Amino acid sequence: MLCYTFNTFNKIFIGEVDKMINIKKILCLVISISMFGTLAFGFSSDGKSTETDIKNNIEKTYGINIILPEKGDSKYFNDSILMLEKNIKKFPDNIIKEITDYYLSNGITTNIILDKTENIKDLFSVSVNDENSVNIYIKTLKSSLYTESSFASEEAIVHQIGHFISDYMFKTNNFDKLKVEFDKLNVGYEYDAWGEGYCKVFVNKHSAASFEDEVADLIWYAESHPSILRNINDGDRAIIHEKLSLLADVFNEVFDSISENTKLWLNAIPQNSQSWAKDTIAEMKNSSLISDEFDGLYDAYITREDFYKLILNMLNQKIGQDNLNTYFNLMGYEEHVALDPVNGEIFVDDGMNYSSYYNLLCNNNEILNQAYRMGILNSESSKETEGYMTRLEIAKILVYIGNELGMDISDYEITNYKDIDNVSENEKPYIYIAAGKGFLKGDGLNFKPFDYCTYQEAYI
Repeated sequence: MLCYTFNTFNKIFIGEVDKMINIKKILCLVISISMFGTLAFGFSSDGKSTETDIKNNIEKTYGINIILPEKGDSKYFNDSILMLEKNIKKFPDNIIKEITDYYLSNGITTNIILDKTENIKDLFSVSVNDENSVNIYIKTLKSSLYTESSFASEEAIVHQIGHFISDYMFKTNNFDKLKVEFDKLNVGYEYDAWGEGYCKVFVNKHSAASFEDEVADLIWYAESHPSILRNINDGDRAIIHEKLSLLADVFNEVFDSISENTKLWLNAIPQNSQSWAKDTIAEMKNSSLISDEFDGLYDAYITREDFYKLILNMLNQKIGQDNLNTYFNLMGYEEHVALDPVNGEIFVDDGMNYSSYYNLLCNNNEILNQAYRMGILNSESSKETEGYMTRLEIAKILVYIGNELGMDISDYEITNYKDIDNVSENEKPYIYIAAGKGFLKGDGLNFKPFDYCTYQEAYI
């Protein structure tokens, strides 16, 4: 196989640390600077993107108009714009743009309309369209009694966009064949009813109302709750998984940007490890290097957040948190109450830049926060925690970690892979070092730097 990350990294790299092989830090830093053009591998962050920039970028990327209320301060919706950016990226690349392009070619604009509400039930309101526009309504709640800002529910955003996609599909395609297949799977569990066993056939009571509602809610749940769907039958395949596979095949037919390589919603369907990997994965699970939350995840592409969970868990298991803190200089930070002399407001100051740490701290994500402070995650990538990891990204991270823990990266051989011509010259050493150390190996001819890694490949 092409990917030998965690297990090989564990054997080679941790072994060297355990034996206390010490390389002079100054030498390593000089080598790193000369090879990579920056101090080791640490990311930089400018933290300059404003909510207005983000709003404009969403509109340009997805062909959507974001409409705010005419009355009131637009800053009230800043947090909601950030939440919209995070959750619209959950959907497969370019399908939203395909939809908005279709509508625009027919003289129809697509709008996301942000507005306030005080009722939670309004968060899942039905969008109202007309002959000239398709409107996605996202209602926001006030963040707290003490701040003039709003909060858009992640659940509500994914729900509304999922239904927007479903509405388009039913508007532009005939799904009679898909309905026939769903009806076969639904025998004994009819629409417009609810009873024992329905929870393994439908994602919720609303989805059992009709075929159209079921498709919309499947899209919503597959994007928002893949782990719930994957484990809905204690790790075994259920009728819901068969439906999701059929629906993914339809997406492949409907959208140009979806293919088999997309592995659409595979993380919501339980998978089995392949024979070549079973023994090693079992050994790693017994050693607590792979946690139970990854059960059933093998052939799906590994997400950025899950990759960091795996690598940090491995480091904690092997060298301990105290040593990790020492190697990466992970100092804690203190919160204290401060007074804003201009506005006369009291606030909690954690000493961190809001723009840089927003996506890490507002979600209370300890894993991403630690990865950020270690220098293996930048603020831009933290906005795409559910994005996939390329082999080049993983190679760079593992080499950086190796350098920080004392591995000698100064001596490496150049491997003439045929498919790395498009890799920048300052990044090629990462590939050579990763391959030479056994972290990531090619097939002798190719390294596939821009291919995504699956969970199974990452484990091994």
